[in-house]
Amino acid sequence: MRWLLPLALLLPVRLLAQIPGTPPIEPTKNRYGAVSVGALPLLASGYYLSLEKPWQPDSRHSLVLTPQWYRGRVNDLTSNLHQNGADRVRGYGLDVQHRIYLGPQLTPFDGFYVSYGVSYQYFRMQFQAPGWLAEPGPNGLYYYQYRLRDQTETIDRYGASVILGRQVLFPNTPVFFDTYLGIGLRQATSRSVIPGNYYAASMSDYGHEGLYIPVGFRLGVAM
Repeated sequence: MRWLLPLALLLPVRLLAQIPGTPPIEPTKNRYGAVSVGALPLLASGYYLSLEKPWQPDSRHSLVLTPQWYRGRVNDLTSNLHQNGADRVRGYGLDVQHRIYLGPQLTPFDGFYVSYGVSYQYFRMQFQAPGWLAEPGPNGLYYYQYRLRDQTETIDRYGASVILGRQVLFPNTPVFFDTYLGIGLRQATSRSVIPGNYYAASMSDYGHEGLYIPVGFRLGVAM
């Protein structure tokens, strides 16, 4: 249920424009793109940078590209830790979304929107687990020994999703806050030196496949 946490952000964002005495947001022109960073991926040692580009000036349609990088320790917010807490992740990915703003846009990059798109992610996991390996014995012969060893698992994951979101420009600034919630489907393939998929314990895990809930928030700047 940890993915429900960002839902609490939806209400404050919606109320921002309803606070009495808040200066009206002045219409802004000649903004041709936006850059934002995702906050929730940091919990999984992930770094997301979203680039939004309208299809043409004053269009309600835009293309959102989100390159992704992963590097760091695996924690129990995403996965069931294994021996000695030595799990680490390295990887990359790309998410491509077609975004459609709903209703008239008095200000570019501001308003409710729906989007849909596809994604690809690659993960290389390093962890420790018991396994068999031939090791030299005192007589020069090799014997299979079962003990704790360094292991690796590589994961390729493909996904598709539909998202509903709200992007809000702070009054009279190019800074915006974007929060979203959706539904998606993922397919994952795993290759490991030992049998089994060690990273499919929950929806937030690196090797999870099936239905999932894309949810999060971004902070960015419109240019």
